[in-house]
Amino acid sequence: MITETLAQVIKKRTIVLASVLKPVTETRMFGKLGMSLAALPGVSVHCIGFPGAGAPDEASLIKLHAHTSKPFSRISIARIFAPFRILIKTLRLKPDVFLITTHELLWAALLCKLLTGCPVVYDVQENYFYNILYTKAFPGILRPGLALYVRLKELLCSPFIAFFILAEREYQNELRFARPFLVAENKLPLRIARQFVRKPGANRSALIFSGTLAETTGVHEAIDLALALHAHSPAVTLTLIGNCPSKKFLNKLRQRISGYPFIRFTGGVYPLSHEAILNALREADAGVIIYPPNRSTATSIPTKVYEYLALELPILIRHNEPSHRLVRELNAGIVLPSGRPAPDQILAGLQQGIKPAHNSSIYWESIEKELFDRVQKIL
Repeated sequence: MITETLAQVIKKRTIVLASVLKPVTETRMFGKLGMSLAALPGVSVHCIGFPGAGAPDEASLIKLHAHTSKPFSRISIARIFAPFRILIKTLRLKPDVFLITTHELLWAALLCKLLTGCPVVYDVQENYFYNILYTKAFPGILRPGLALYVRLKELLCSPFIAFFILAEREYQNELRFARPFLVAENKLPLRIARQFVRKPGANRSALIFSGTLAETTGVHEAIDLALALHAHSPAVTLTLIGNCPSKKFLNKLRQRISGYPFIRFTGGVYPLSHEAILNALREADAGVIIYPPNRSTATSIPTKVYEYLALELPILIRHNEPSHRLVRELNAGIVLPSGRPAPDQILAGLQQGIKPAHNSSIYWESIEKELFDRVQKIL
């Protein structure tokens, strides 16, 4: 009897985090949420996703499970069956908490809850209704119906969610069904920032555009800016690094930059490792963030804003007022005007040197305590 009670006391609680389209070592699921939760006492953390290119050293703290032998595209038969495969893997792990990072796993999570009784946490990384409706990720004829289906699914499942994690502060107003919630913006952990101390060049003219490469993320606008600055100063270069989910857009992008040797491109259809992107950032002199007006990104503070702040990389930005306010408050860069840029003023600003003010609130660790409290209440 005593032995049985002791075994119950020391038994580790299992937390499973899962994604359909992202690798097991994806930045937010593994590097932020997973690594934070792995620090809780008496907890075993598992991540399910695409097979990773290479597990980082800290992966020993988290058990990784690939739900497919190789990544598949956004529009594919394999994607339809992925939630079922993830559900089977999750049931075998007997989770005490199931944390999903996409709406595609809502039905699977609900079934898992019915079968095991485990609480479900929904990490809302996007306003999927807006993203589907106002971007070109899916064919136009499918967007309205698909967007409505996803929102209806979220509404129907919301009463069964223990709590929501919101990747954007404004989601608390946009997603009224997401209650109770914890805001956990995509800030870079301080422990990672310390590994990638920047090495700015003497010319301060190496620009970088990182993350998702798409029309809605402003990659064309970044190229336009680089062309204008390069015409004024031939020392200016631009690095494009990230993934481009659309093969059609990827081909167009490669064609556009083919005649400009000062523009370098690293990436493809599938996500690069976070380490590869951070290594590129440490060699840059300024990060470019120019989002064209779009309802899907109108209120967002992009992940790269926090990455650039954490690495003290000057920012050239034109996006929205929340992002502009953050950059201004921390003296972190130059807010670009809505019209044509003034190359001489931008280059002069970079040459003067821009160093963001240090503020602990820009790091992921600033939300860890509240995350711990919320998860421990449902364990």
